[in-house]
Amino acid sequence: MLRTKDFKTLATVFLSALAIVNAAFADNSHGKKHLKIGIIAPLSGAVATWGRSVQSAIELANSESDNPAELFFEDEESCSSTKALSAFLSLTNQRGVDIIVASCLGGARVIAPMARAKNLPMFISGRSSHEFQSAHPNALSWLSLLNYEGQYIADLIRERGWKKGTALVASDYFGQQFAQGISDAVTASKLPFSLKLREFNLDSPPVGADLVATLRDKPDAVILMTGESTAAFVVKQLAALRYNGAIILQSSMLQTHDKAARRPFNGAFVLRFDINQELFSRARESIAAKLGQDVADDFVFSYDGFKALLKESHSCQEAATSPLNECIPAKMRNEEWREGASGRFRFMRDGSTERPMKLKVVAEGGYADAMSP
Repeated sequence: MLRTKDFKTLATVFLSALAIVNAAFADNSHGKKHLKIGIIAPLSGAVATWGRSVQSAIELANSESDNPAELFFEDEESCSSTKALSAFLSLTNQRGVDIIVASCLGGARVIAPMARAKNLPMFISGRSSHEFQSAHPNALSWLSLLNYEGQYIADLIRERGWKKGTALVASDYFGQQFAQGISDAVTASKLPFSLKLREFNLDSPPVGADLVATLRDKPDAVILMTGESTAAFVVKQLAALRYNGAIILQSSMLQTHDKAARRPFNGAFVLRFDINQELFSRARESIAAKLGQDVADDFVFSYDGFKALLKESHSCQEAATSPLNECIPAKMRNEEWREGASGRFRFMRDGSTERPMKLKVVAEGGYADAMSP
């Protein structure tokens, strides 16, 4: 039989436990909980090096945060829109995530309307475009818009006096948007330059007959946007066909630091960002050690973007004055310059990210300036 003293002890324990539970619920009622963030990335297939680097960058940024989130990763393989849709449904219906991060633009286009309908904040770890941002204002890309790159390439076209070019791009891998950005910039600059677009599947690179047809147009420049191994194959085939015009690589193309892998691209033009070398190297070494392999340089944008996302998300949770899908965009899209491993950047009100870029020429062991002073 329990004595009065025992009842008092049990009551004290019970009330203490109840107070702890109530405190936990009180914290959650004010939004003080670990956020669930779902990330869709190409973790297998033709651009898996980039996808795994994005994953590792997000994990590193999360581990360094005082307010880490609960992360859930889903594979969209070689930028498959169908796989991205399945991943989104799994993350929202089964995982109940609070925030969505997409990667490939094809998949982002499919899931953006659904994320908006569910009032989920949405981010893109890859490239975006004005066309996409206009149609899906709920999404924020933490990499520069492809349209910005088009203007830099138009400036190069003007300086070199080129008249014709061909864009060889992978479908569903931002290729159409990249080529359109160049065309728009050429038109806006009133340049006498014609650009032909040739698309191919990311898993099926163009073969000899396709490249022969490309060179039949006698382009002054061949512009590439595809996976790195595919690009290396194309460049070697063009050399074998004695093409001596210019090669231009989209900024995400040359991701390797391996000298042998870079060699086919020597002499090609490529857009580069002004990174913070010290912070970049430190983060890159940490990720490379974890992966046990080379790291795609684009990791740095996901690293900085996710850090900013966690910081502003925590601020929104602390304030608890508006829903996350309203608060986070308002805090991030303030167009104020930020500093990170990727250098200077700012999130624009239209959902894009502005970053200073420079055109470079790929050289043995590094890069050389491409534009005249």
